[in-house]
Amino acid sequence: MAGLTFKKLIPAFIPLALEIARHLKRDTVHNHNIRKLDNTEEKLATLENLIIKVEKKALGNREEIRVLGLRLQIWLALNSLILIAIAVKLFFY
Repeated sequence: MAGLTFKKLIPAFIPLALEIARHLKRDTVHNHNIRKLDNTEEKLATLENLIIKVEKKALGNREEIRVLGLRLQIWLALNSLILIAIAVKLFFY
């Protein structure tokens, strides 16, 4: 008896199954198009990574400039001392 009832209900389920399949296909195409067109998150992540790289490079450059400035001051001080020593040697001995 159950098989007979199922055979009677199949024609009612066919349009329902087709309608569900049509909605699923439309939804998946719609979701795929949204993902394909909306690259905002990927672009934001790329920009954040680039900003982090630039900040790291700026910190490295700042440290390198500080070290080079210190070396330049030491070099200028040594040259000044040598120049004073030469002047003293020339004029006082």
